[in-house]
Amino acid sequence: MIARRTVVSVLCVSVLSVASACQPADETDLFPARTPVVDPTSSEGPVIGLVGSMTGPDSWRGEDAFEGADLGVHILNSNLGRDDPPYQLVTLDDQGEASSAKELVAQLAASERTVGIVYAGPPEGLASSEEVLAEAGIPALLCFGDLYDQRALRPHMFQVSPPYLWQARRIASYLLVDRGYRSLGLLTEESTDGKTAEESLSRALSEFSRRRRTSGATYSDPQQIGTSISLLRRQRPRPQAIVVHGSPAVFSEVIRLLDKSGSRYRTTQAARAGSRRGGAPWRPQVIGFDLAITPFVRAAVPPGTVASDTYARGAHYLPVPSLSAFRMAFEDWWGDEPLGWERRAFEATSMIGWAAEGAGADEDLADQLETLRAQRFGGLDVSFDADDHTSVEPTNMGLWAVPRPGLDVLERRNLPDSMPWVPLGRGFSTDGRRTDIAPQDWRYLFTVVPPTGGPAPPIQAARWGITTPRSDPVH
Repeated sequence: MIARRTVVSVLCVSVLSVASACQPADETDLFPARTPVVDPTSSEGPVIGLVGSMTGPDSWRGEDAFEGADLGVHILNSNLGRDDPPYQLVTLDDQGEASSAKELVAQLAASERTVGIVYAGPPEGLASSEEVLAEAGIPALLCFGDLYDQRALRPHMFQVSPPYLWQARRIASYLLVDRGYRSLGLLTEESTDGKTAEESLSRALSEFSRRRRTSGATYSDPQQIGTSISLLRRQRPRPQAIVVHGSPAVFSEVIRLLDKSGSRYRTTQAARAGSRRGGAPWRPQVIGFDLAITPFVRAAVPPGTVASDTYARGAHYLPVPSLSAFRMAFEDWWGDEPLGWERRAFEATSMIGWAAEGAGADEDLADQLETLRAQRFGGLDVSFDADDHTSVEPTNMGLWAVPRPGLDVLERRNLPDSMPWVPLGRGFSTDGRRTDIAPQDWRYLFTVVPPTGGPAPPIQAARWGITTPRSDPVH
């Protein structure tokens, strides 16, 4: 490898430092104006690669990843020294095909200028790329899916998306302890990623209770969702809740088909009643993994729908300084709100820049990235080591929900129609009473801030989201 050029990292801990690095956006649509390029536009300077699904039915991955990575490269370049050649973002389209993604990773790794790869393609496409990454001495950071729970993360692979097991533990606690359901349905994609989600949820459910019945259905194409739902409907007892794994289009189709058949969720009591034989209609509560929380879900999501992610998913409005800094930078650069998963690719790009800054000539950048400790790049604390290549801390995982009409939710009027989700306070709590959110963020998210070393604030003191107790009839 050639010697890596040292750069100045940007940690996005200050709103001023990030916002001042950006130029005002044009008033026109900026995505076409900042078109992805497939080759470097100059003959020198480090390259950050992006492999993503830019076209096809999974283009939601590539679009959000490009916008986040493009901003990340802009911030890195804004903080370079006068004589430092700028970073360049090279974006390659895998069209949603794992085999193509693997080839594109190898293509980027073959260039001595590449310092890292932001990966937003099918997880299977990265799983077998360790050899080429190791030879190049560069990391690849997964933005969607889960290789951690497959035990497929290798020394040069890192993951910025939340592992399914950590999501599943929050979901299982909510379903079995908070809602008291005993009959569950699981709808998963017929793929390695879907199998990982299914196994993670089964494991998490067993950790909380064995007194439950779980029915599973799989699909290989969104057009099979109707058949899968019919299979769950025919189970006895019928599922009181359905946990859905899949793309935003799949989640949309589940919501649409349940609405069409008169099975729209209303209350926990109605969901329980609908599981029994007799005249009560089937009205299961729908629960999603992280991909459910997005504007790409086109269906009208009913109140009481729940999904899992960290509280950094609220980067488009929560007042945590690192999130606010990212939001301001994104709005200045793109002229729009970061409602999708743009932050993940932004963080991945920033981490690659951080590693390039600290690495010596010919040093393996994955080794350098393993030395990262408790730093923020527009999200929450990130730490890596040789045995931990996931950027998400388990305690930061929680649940989001769509609030019901009439519920006192402070931010309701300011939420975009396409993103009605708010934090579910009990979903960010192990005991259902006090929050698990990082102490350094308490003062931004709660009305009561305990003294240093004191107990965490109660969920009822949250400024944002749903703060009801378990007696809430809908959430």
